Amino acid sequence: KIWVRLTAAIWLMLIVAWTGVILWESQVNRQTAIAQAADFSLSMHEATMAGLTGMMITGTVGQREVFLDQIKQLSVIRDLRVIRGDAVTKQFGPGTAKDESSVDAVERKALETGKPFVEVQSDAKGEFLRVVRPAPAQKNYLGKDCLMCHQVPEGTPLGVVSMKISLDQVNAAVAAQRMKSILAALVVSVPLLGFIYLFVRRAVTLPLESMVRGLNEIASGEGDLTRRLDVRGRDEIGAAATAFNEMMGK
Repeated sequence: KIWVRLTAAIWLMLIVAWTGVILWESQVNRQTAIAQAADFSLSMHEATMAGLTGMMITGTVGQREVFLDQIKQLSVIRDLRVIRGDAVTKQFGPGTAKDESSVDAVERKALETGKPFVEVQSDAKGEFLRVVRPAPAQKNYLGKDCLMCHQVPEGTPLGVVSMKISLDQVNAAVAAQRMKSILAALVVSVPLLGFIYLFVRRAVTLPLESMVRGLNEIASGEGDLTRRLDVRGRDEIGAAATAFNEMMGK
């Protein structure tokens, strides 16, 4: 029936529109959350370097691993390592064997170029934000003059802070928001579909059914030839009813 086809077509368009909106919203929310995770990684980088610098100044470098382990206790940080650059290794010796033995290509490139690396990656444990941020030698880096201790040209990467930030909470939050959007779409769409059904039935289906009954009665020879259809508007249905009445009036 025509009302079924019209209602189904409108419902299909609503589904497509809502799907597009929800997917777009989820993507925006995800990108925003990832950007916030990147900002968080910068804060962790600064906190780590500030803590290690303070230990070097106070001579408590032996507490380095304890300090890093405390930062790792944050639920979103899956891994955190501090790797010395070649210039620092030549001047003060290598860092911990654990960190230095597992330097990968990304960390090596960051040490060589001094450029940060930020990328969403995944492994068997799930999705995470891989961040490698260099620590450049500067006269004022986090409030300290690196060049007082490090005999290197300004801008030389002294090392990198390499971390993996779990995106499990991000993905869970995006999924929860997506479900809320789907429920909101259903709450809006179901009453709207009912309104569309009633509108289509009143404006299209009932006038057409009345016209079809009149034509069938005339065709069977049992119709009232003096009967006229109600003209409810100036649209196509009203024009058809007017034409029917004019035909019956001849």
